[in-house]
Amino acid sequence: MIDDRMSYFIDLPAEVGYSIQEIKEITGLNSDRIIDQLGMINEWLMKFSYQQIYWEQDKIYFSKQLADKWLEIQFGKKETEIYYSEHERQALLYLLTMISEEDLSVYHYQDFLQVSKNTILADIKKLRQELSKKRITLDYSRKDGFYLSGCEEQIRIQAHQMIAKTVLSVSGKWGLKKGLRKYSKTFEASVRSYFFKAIKSSELVIVPSRIEETIYFMAYILWRAKRYSFRLDYQTDIALKELNAFYGSQMFLAEFPEILDLENEQLYFTLIFMTITQGEIRDTALEFLLECASQIIHEMERLAAIEFKSYRKLLLDLFYHLVPAFFRINYHFSLSNVLIGEIKEQYGEMFTLTKKALHPLEILVDKSIPDEEIGFFTILFGGEIGNQRELNRVVRYKALVLCPSGISSSLIMQSELKELFPTIDFSLTTTVDQLESISESDYDVIFSSVSLNTHKKTYLVNPIMSQLEKNGLIRKVQEDLLIPGIVVPSIDEIIDTLLPYIELKKDVTKEKIYRILNRKMINKLKEKEDGKPMLSELLTTDMIQLTDEKLNWEEAITYAAQPLKQQRKITEPYIEAMIQKVKDYGAFIHIGKGIALPHARPEDGVKELGMSLLKVEEPVLLLDDPKHDITIFICLAAVDNEMHLKALASLTKILSNKENLEKLLAAKDQETIIQLLMEGESL
Repeated sequence: MIDDRMSYFIDLPAEVGYSIQEIKEITGLNSDRIIDQLGMINEWLMKFSYQQIYWEQDKIYFSKQLADKWLEIQFGKKETEIYYSEHERQALLYLLTMISEEDLSVYHYQDFLQVSKNTILADIKKLRQELSKKRITLDYSRKDGFYLSGCEEQIRIQAHQMIAKTVLSVSGKWGLKKGLRKYSKTFEASVRSYFFKAIKSSELVIVPSRIEETIYFMAYILWRAKRYSFRLDYQTDIALKELNAFYGSQMFLAEFPEILDLENEQLYFTLIFMTITQGEIRDTALEFLLECASQIIHEMERLAAIEFKSYRKLLLDLFYHLVPAFFRINYHFSLSNVLIGEIKEQYGEMFTLTKKALHPLEILVDKSIPDEEIGFFTILFGGEIGNQRELNRVVRYKALVLCPSGISSSLIMQSELKELFPTIDFSLTTTVDQLESISESDYDVIFSSVSLNTHKKTYLVNPIMSQLEKNGLIRKVQEDLLIPGIVVPSIDEIIDTLLPYIELKKDVTKEKIYRILNRKMINKLKEKEDGKPMLSELLTTDMIQLTDEKLNWEEAITYAAQPLKQQRKITEPYIEAMIQKVKDYGAFIHIGKGIALPHARPEDGVKELGMSLLKVEEPVLLLDDPKHDITIFICLAAVDNEMHLKALASLTKILSNKENLEKLLAAKDQETIIQLLMEGESL
């Protein structure tokens, strides 16, 4: 793609010759990069039949047409090929109004979006309806044209939400660039350049996948900040000034002297920096989030009945992601996570447990956590649980996992790939942009979501693969790398093998057989993948007890565990271990109102996965503490860190539903309890 810094070049007078040295000074690019960029520009000019750049006596000349057609050159498309969706039109209409320095009319919107007057009027009506929910109005007067009214902070939050979605498409990005070019051909390039300069000087580590939307957001806010500003609250002011990002914000805004209220904007842009900045352990102002990360991990261990072995590594990984998430959630900066649907579908039980485990963050921000944010934390925990499998394996190959959209997406891929290829070391995860900084001796193969120009063996994969895609990838990797295992034949090979020995019925084609076999294979693979038992499959009638006996907490755990012992799913030492865990670590097994989940490690005496439930008539005080009165004890015998997660996810849903929880606590017989458990699975 054409470098944005080349736009400095086109902002100069046309038909004037410039030397390579002059272009270097103007753009900040080196000679090789400039020559490469000029070659790419000329290729598109030739393709579009526009006048090309030419050299004459060591000078480079271009026509005015190049500046006029710059977006077409950058995107390799003609503007007639750009079609905005309804959402994109309304977002761009809003953003144009937000930064307008002229009296906007319906005609201006028509001219910019290249649509009819009726379309614009319909978009204005729908946009006004949406904005009214945010207490923002799109007003019009003959004197001032269209303009936005409302709380300035809310106007900016709305702009960020629109940009975050619009930047995901080519047409959306085109519109965002075009909106900025309406007032300056070089402004976006300047924002981009000063942004990276400030990041480098302040030694901040940024999340790659958030860069594009942030640069556009900054550019639009900077243009608006010439005429509008607002104050954050006093406590926020103090907190932000203590962050390392405040220095980066000061450096960045020093390049934009036209801002109306520099001091307030330095604080606001510190917020923007923090929404994309990886947590820094040395930043003492963020210690409260390190404590929150620790609480989240302990909550996940409690809810999922697991123990993370690499605690410090997980704590740092979680902290790095928690810092920008905290600032996004707390200050209403939206997060686009296009994979959230797949995450919720393929990691449903982990998503449910993660949502519950994020309760410490929910308390901290005093807001519910958006699903998009929960999705990334889900992958983080899911990957860590996958890492803990005790695999007696010899690592034969080292693999590099790459994704252009950021570390979070790479982690998703890494988690998927570790499942498929336990004999490959997937310890290296990074972004495509950082590939050159990694020594080739550090890896043998690459798994990437985009094509790469490299001599290393590379496999193209989606961040979240379908079952059929996994099957095909397994086959390809096993064939190439001779990894031990059963190579699953492709559907084409199965059909080709069968055809010589069968006679097809009328109207039955090879393609039809392919579709049927393809569908059946996907269903079978899903059944195999989803082999974790449900809560109702573990808590059957013979595993549920009710008693009116008066018990102390140790007796209650022993009583609750008897069905597991009788069916030889656990041994006596496991019951003793469950009790000892409570003595050692406190009432951590109290997972919800009146519900306790006694458990210990698999090696303490688990023979087979199982759960048993005891409901007592009179609440039992765990550790004799009135704050921990328990009505239901659910003993868990886990064989590993994963097989029981679907059951616990269902239990978590029941605990999160006030009505179902009350019914469960009031249940008088086994049948009612089983019915409630089954209902909880469908929530």
